[in-house]
Amino acid sequence: MTQEQLNNDDEIIDVKPLFNAIKSFFKGILKGLVGVVLFYKRNFVLFSVLFIAAAIAGYFLDKKLKISKTFSQEVIIEPKYETNKYIYGFIDGLKRNLKDKAFLERLQIDSSQVSRIKEITLEPIIQATDVLDGLHLKYGDQDYFHHIIEEYDEKTLEDEKYRDFYKYHKLKFHFNSESPDNKKVSKALLSYIRSNEYYNKQLSLRLQQTKYNLEKNKETLLYVEEYLDKLNKNQGKQEKEIVVYAEESEIPTISSLLKRKDDLLNVISQQERTLTLDKELFEVIEYGNIIPRPVGVHRRLILLLPITLCIGTSIVFLFLSISRKINSFINE
Repeated sequence: MTQEQLNNDDEIIDVKPLFNAIKSFFKGILKGLVGVVLFYKRNFVLFSVLFIAAAIAGYFLDKKLKISKTFSQEVIIEPKYETNKYIYGFIDGLKRNLKDKAFLERLQIDSSQVSRIKEITLEPIIQATDVLDGLHLKYGDQDYFHHIIEEYDEKTLEDEKYRDFYKYHKLKFHFNSESPDNKKVSKALLSYIRSNEYYNKQLSLRLQQTKYNLEKNKETLLYVEEYLDKLNKNQGKQEKEIVVYAEESEIPTISSLLKRKDDLLNVISQQERTLTLDKELFEVIEYGNIIPRPVGVHRRLILLLPITLCIGTSIVFLFLSISRKINSFINE
């Protein structure tokens, strides 16, 4: 036998213990799994009784503690002056900000009141016509927009890029427990959103500009009405013929003046509405009451308590088994 053959035989002999160890490892795992199945099979009645009893106890405990309910409030708001991004950004950052004590002090609420907040969400109230109107204002008369919107489903319209088009948005407050302070929290958050200094400066400037433009438009309207009145009075009168040299488009006619008057009335109406109604960053359209809502059972004590009890009982049996084996080993 050559030296090379002897070396090959040594390598084969050295590998066998490794395969034996791997075999023993998987055999031990399989044996353990079989042992677990046999354990639960032997104690099936015990664990069934424990599971049912714990489920019943969890149901009544859940009901008593009102854990199976969440307390929700819905507020419908109408953002003004392109403040959608600011309001959505504020709500998205609330989870982080509510952990800041300085932020809570500015809101004039404490951490105990905030601890009842489960979730705060903001979502648009989907209306395809809002998107269509927004696109119409942006791009003018384009008939193909009608076909585009008709082909879009609601999921598509929920996309963030359409969010600024929607007029109304639903702000939802979800609380874990019932408390008179819950409404205080929601009102404090709404007041804080309104108090943004940057947007309030922008709002003040826009209102000043709108007021100035309204006065000028009223002056123009008065001039147009006086001019129309003169034209009506002079109609039919025989006057000396006057020849006016001007571009046809520059010569005012009764028809063009009436159209100008109608346009001015619409603009003035809109400006007066802005000065009367649009004095805030957003308008609260509907301020809902806090109402209890049922929560899915799969998240509550009716399922959690039985599982916890069964796992705890299994751990107790495991420790007892290990203890018996240790005692047996010592006695031997």
